[in-house]
Amino acid sequence: MDIFVFATIFMIIALASNQIGELFRKAHLPLISGFLFTGIVAGPYLLNLISLDAVEHLRFVDAFALAFIAFAAGNELYIRELRGFFNRIRWVTVGLVLSTFTLGSIAFFLLAEQIPFMRPMPMAHRMAVAVLGGAILIARSPSSAIAVVTELRAKGPFTSTALGVTVIMDVLVITVFAVNSAVADALLTDLGFDFRFLLLLFTEILLSLLFGVALGRIIEIILSLSIKRPLKTGMVLLCGYTIFVLSATVRSISHEHLPFELLIEPLLVCMVGSFMTTNFSHYRAELRKTLHPVGPPIYIAFFTLTGASLALDVLSETWLIALVLFGVRMTGVMIGAFGGGLLAGIPPRHNRIGWMCYITQAGVGLGLAKGVAVAFPAWGAAFATILISVIVLNQIFGPPLFKWAIHLAGEAHPSSDRQASDGVQDAVIFGLESQSVALARSLRSHGWEVRIVSTQVDYIRKMANNADLEIVPIKNLDPATLRGIGVNHAEAIVCMMADDENYQICEIAFEHFGTQTLIVRLHNRKNFKRFHELGALVVDPATAIVSLLDQFVRSPSAASLLLGMESQRDVIEFELHNPDFDGLAIRDLYLPLDVQILSVRRQDQILLSGGYTRLRTGDWVTAVGTRTSLEQMILRFGMNRGKALFQMITKATPKELSKGSLGKDVKGIMETKDDARRLRFDALIKNSAVLDIGRAIPYAQLFEQAAAVLAARLDYSPDLLFDLMMEREADSSTVLRPDLAIPHIIIDGSHAFSILLARCKAGIHFSELAPRVQAVFILLGTRDERNYHLYALSAIAELVQEARFNKKWLSARNEAALRNLVLRRKGK
Repeated sequence: MDIFVFATIFMIIALASNQIGELFRKAHLPLISGFLFTGIVAGPYLLNLISLDAVEHLRFVDAFALAFIAFAAGNELYIRELRGFFNRIRWVTVGLVLSTFTLGSIAFFLLAEQIPFMRPMPMAHRMAVAVLGGAILIARSPSSAIAVVTELRAKGPFTSTALGVTVIMDVLVITVFAVNSAVADALLTDLGFDFRFLLLLFTEILLSLLFGVALGRIIEIILSLSIKRPLKTGMVLLCGYTIFVLSATVRSISHEHLPFELLIEPLLVCMVGSFMTTNFSHYRAELRKTLHPVGPPIYIAFFTLTGASLALDVLSETWLIALVLFGVRMTGVMIGAFGGGLLAGIPPRHNRIGWMCYITQAGVGLGLAKGVAVAFPAWGAAFATILISVIVLNQIFGPPLFKWAIHLAGEAHPSSDRQASDGVQDAVIFGLESQSVALARSLRSHGWEVRIVSTQVDYIRKMANNADLEIVPIKNLDPATLRGIGVNHAEAIVCMMADDENYQICEIAFEHFGTQTLIVRLHNRKNFKRFHELGALVVDPATAIVSLLDQFVRSPSAASLLLGMESQRDVIEFELHNPDFDGLAIRDLYLPLDVQILSVRRQDQILLSGGYTRLRTGDWVTAVGTRTSLEQMILRFGMNRGKALFQMITKATPKELSKGSLGKDVKGIMETKDDARRLRFDALIKNSAVLDIGRAIPYAQLFEQAAAVLAARLDYSPDLLFDLMMEREADSSTVLRPDLAIPHIIIDGSHAFSILLARCKAGIHFSELAPRVQAVFILLGTRDERNYHLYALSAIAELVQEARFNKKWLSARNEAALRNLVLRRKGK
């Protein structure tokens, strides 16, 4: 009964902790500092709302939180993303580990006489505490580093190296801590450093790694299940908690029945399990999505309980020790980063400031400190109090130093915050042609100041009939020239030239101007990735019409609304700038009666709108309503009128196009009755590959099998086909309804088209909304087959809407029967 009372009280305090953390954030202080502060105030040394007895009963919260922290650390380490800078990352990491660990351990040992709980300890026990303290001081904070990089839009070798080292360090510190825990345990139990100790240490590390590999396999199985994601999250966290219970049980049994303690480090086991899932399965993204939603509540509970666990009597005596350790750690970071940078050959300009990237600490460091408190209860709480004080100092000073370093390295590209004094925004369109002229006139009709820039000086003279437009001739595409014509003040840049020229413009805008909105019309799909890395919005004419028809097939009403084809309605996305709305619930907003908020995008996460969703400054809000009401709402939310109109016109432009060739193409393809196309479709189906799958699988396994079959037919790389299918599914789900999916991709080459039919009675797991898809049609075609691609897509979409199709599909006896269901009747 006590545990229920303690848990209820703690939940109420955790809710208050969340609000106090937000107050700290608004004061530009770390969020976790607010959680720790709440725990301290509510803890046994002040208000005693959380008593010492309650802290002991709530230890299970620590186990769940530490498992989550280890899972998150392993999920951050994705080897493929670090290969390009591996040499730099390796040497800087080695330098930081050796320097920070050595200086930190020595400092702890030398300060033993000044630390109350270490004063009566014998020499060996002091060494044990010192190596544990030195190991924890190694930890960094990937989440804080990523937040700084995102805020500054930082890009370059200096930033990539800093991020890589930060991620590696949080994984490495768990391994180092596991080794040092074994060493400390040996010192505290007076086990000698002989062959027996080395064998025991090797055995413990090996068992931890093996358990980690097994846990990784269990996590894969959980993630592949066709169940709701919250259930997956609970099962994964329960596995982590079980590892902590198992570790404690093994240690207790070995202590009672063996001449030594066997320590299986639970943090290392959980980290290895997550690492294996991230790097050696197709569930990296699924694991991240499974862990992400529970991160905030877990951190609130963990840090609040950590604050309540702080021994304030110890802190009052050791705050000076914490300051000294903070200084020692910073010195170690300086030496390690500089020495590792020298060995890695990092340019001196970057090497001198590299240490500023590695000061911040947070989750893993706190988790390890708390782990010591649990493992060594006699002195662990006092030890954790000192370390947590050091970590809070690092969290306060670290992010500003990291920001300063990125600015000094010249890799910061903050978004342009220019606001036009008259409320009218500027757009610059590069490329002079009929489409750019039409776009310019459409934007001008909505209150924009638009310039068309062209390097074709001779052609400009022939455009005398466009005197209503401002057409600017230039000879070179360089920063000075673009700045001279005012491109640096544009809110939006539209690139409609050749890909190389478009990339040159985008790179200049990204590096020198910080332009937030870059739009590119793509010519070659191979260039998509490099434009995407610059944050450009890419329009690929070769696939745009396929995606358009795809949306019409899946949801005609939504497609019409989103594409601006409903004359009375618009859908826009805008950024919330007005601080008066920060923290306000959507249900408490005074909105026009004809406006509805659909979703909120916060730090690349989409939050489906609910009445209790609270807005934050910087959120991107998607809303639907009449143009007049939307404009009123946006102005009230503190958004620049011109920028709001730009969001509207990006939705209205398809509406204009729908009256022309684009609309005609879609309508024509869907209505055409062409016997030649039908006969070809039937021939493709008769010769199509068929997969009749007997067990439930995730869609990644389906794509693996399909890629292997189709690669042989198209003389194509199966790995490339698999990657294309996975990328297409990640961009936008191809599930048309809960039992049906039609993945379709464009491949390189010419005059090639293929269809694969797949049936799985047990169901293929595509997503939480489509956990049991039973019919899948995979379409692959080259760009020159665009129109036929659309025809086949519309033919299948029409077919599957026939009465009793699903029942016929599931009851078909063999592959031939499945193919026969898809054959088109004459005239269709």
